[in-house]
Amino acid sequence: MESFIGTIVFILPGFIMYFWIQTFGINSVIKHTPLEMGTISALLWLPVSASTLGLYNLFGTLGSQTAIWTLEGLKEKSSSIIFLTIFIVLSIFVSFPLSFFYVKLIFPYQRNLINKIRSNRGVASYSDMPSVWDEVFGKDEVQIVSISKIDKQTECIIGEIQKAPRPFEPEKAFYLRHVELFTKLVTDHKIPVTNVFVDTKSGSCIKIYDKTALSIAMKKDNAPEE
Repeated sequence: MESFIGTIVFILPGFIMYFWIQTFGINSVIKHTPLEMGTISALLWLPVSASTLGLYNLFGTLGSQTAIWTLEGLKEKSSSIIFLTIFIVLSIFVSFPLSFFYVKLIFPYQRNLINKIRSNRGVASYSDMPSVWDEVFGKDEVQIVSISKIDKQTECIIGEIQKAPRPFEPEKAFYLRHVELFTKLVTDHKIPVTNVFVDTKSGSCIKIYDKTALSIAMKKDNAPEE
């Protein structure tokens, strides 16, 4: 029971904040060892728990409750189910704005500082996205692609990406729309390829077509005949 209570009080708040940061796209969803997860949760525990206890003490003083300022006081209060419930609920609500604040204001400066140090050492800088997959397919933009195998690029399917898998999903399944329309446009107008994503592990090849050329081609096809 003490282990369970310790997990709720000293591990869960940091884990919740890590979950929000991960959801906001700072780092990809990857599997951590128990030691790594415990360390991350411990590092993020302080800002979440300090803010949560600050709110609890603020509301507690209004209700004539004893304020908690020490770990010993926190441990004693943890024997109460009501306190644990309030603590968890407050941690969820507190961790969200803290995570947003970190992602929006602190992380960009942190990344820029790290990239300056890496650049001075002659090491490539980190990109804005956590993985190559996120960099190519994780942005909110229209993409017309052809998907094929590296050794069979003539056997491909062309369309607009409607849904794309997350980076570490075991099955890389795409949902494409307007397949016939874009297949005809690419074939008839010889639309150039701007970028190519190659997965050396699965042997797949995804070509990304020039959106400007596609837009011009669509206008030509839709123009009234004279």
